[in-house]
Amino acid sequence: MGFFNWFKRDKSDRDENEDRDNIVDETQVEIEKVNFEKEADNYDSTPKRKKYIQDSCESIVEASRQIDEAKVEYQAVTSYLTDMQKIDAIPVEERADLEDSARKIITLTRDRTGYQNRKDIKITDVQYQHMEQYEEEIPEEIIKIKKNEEYLIIVKNDMRALEGEKGSLHFNKEEILKQQQYLKGIAIIISFLVVGLLSLFATIASVFYKNMMIPYILTIIMAVISAVYVFYEARRNIYETKLTEQKLNRAIGLLNKVKIKYVNTTNLLDYSYNKHRVNSSSELKYLWEQYMKAKDEERRYKNNTELLNYYNEVLVKNLRKFKIADPDIWIYQAIAIIDNREMVEVRHRLNVRRAKLRERIDYNTKLKQDGMEKIQKLISKDPDWKKEVVESLKKYDINI
Repeated sequence: MGFFNWFKRDKSDRDENEDRDNIVDETQVEIEKVNFEKEADNYDSTPKRKKYIQDSCESIVEASRQIDEAKVEYQAVTSYLTDMQKIDAIPVEERADLEDSARKIITLTRDRTGYQNRKDIKITDVQYQHMEQYEEEIPEEIIKIKKNEEYLIIVKNDMRALEGEKGSLHFNKEEILKQQQYLKGIAIIISFLVVGLLSLFATIASVFYKNMMIPYILTIIMAVISAVYVFYEARRNIYETKLTEQKLNRAIGLLNKVKIKYVNTTNLLDYSYNKHRVNSSSELKYLWEQYMKAKDEERRYKNNTELLNYYNEVLVKNLRKFKIADPDIWIYQAIAIIDNREMVEVRHRLNVRRAKLRERIDYNTKLKQDGMEKIQKLISKDPDWKKEVVESLKKYDINI
């Protein structure tokens, strides 16, 4: 496992990294807040409650997995930064052999590169060194990145569909509320109309001594019919409102799950792109193919291999004297030992990656805590489900 890019970067390469750093901010998708108690109330049947518990446990397990993976990477990056501090602290009078072997390695590496006929091979020295460093893992990494890119497309489509459904449900809810206001207005108008008609008929009957029984009856029938209509529509609207809210909560819950997948997949892809300094799996695959061509050419020029191996051993031996945890990695970044500017840039890149890993750990820790809170709220809300929850937690090996 390694985190270094070993040789000089040009300006365009650094600009590319800055653009890629901006992507992280844009992919921090906000997870909508859901009242856990109200959410638990929506799952009023046993199958729904079991599914709710299962989803919460899976969310906790996935967050824990993401945290563990990020911590392993975080510890490795921290170890490399510690090694850099030790190298910087080596006294000047003790650096002669170390820097001499580093210079020999750089010279021999450049000579070996110069031996090769690379007119038909489009790969820079920096890219070649990077491919060489990650040679064992890149074939699998290409497949992994490709699958994650395809999965991200699926997740994006799911997000669009769920966002559309959520917007439609919000619109339906607003329409129902407008209809309720409309019914309220009708009820008020009919009430005034009925009272007015009855008063009018009473006045006519008392002043002109007319028989107003039929108008009375017709007015009362009209009032009854109107009241039944308003009552029926109001009840139906209440039912539709409740049903729409349930659908909306379900859509938000599903959308949040999809957003979590989107954030984790996007962060994973961004980290892989940043690590290999590419923009897609196809670009990494192309570089790998170019590297394999270059490596095939390199096999023809091995006259200086023994000498290079000798100085590699000398460099590693010198570094071990100063308690460097992973001295072998410095073979691929020997220039950083003699060029302080290169060492500063390597340190900066490592600090950026460590910060990204810290953000990933914090993000998934929050998700894990939310999952735990869901479980605890459910137990508090309905203690009868405690046994079922405990069994599920044991099944997923989760401790609260």
